[in-house]
Amino acid sequence: MTRPAAPAPAEVSALIAWMRRLSDAGTHRASPAELAAFQHAKKDLLARIQASHAPDDQPGDPGD
Repeated sequence: MTRPAAPAPAEVSALIAWMRRLSDAGTHRASPAELAAFQHAKKDLLARIQASHAPDDQPGDPGD
């Protein structure tokens, strides 16, 4: 199985910039929808990073 590509550095930078904007404004001023969207984007990006660094399946692994 082929490992997925890691997110582009620009995607990571964009998420960090979004986090900074939320932090600078104060999370209490952000709408619940924006906070939820940020949390979803962060969770997705971290999952993609983890998947791109997961070890390749080896023949004979229990999942085979």
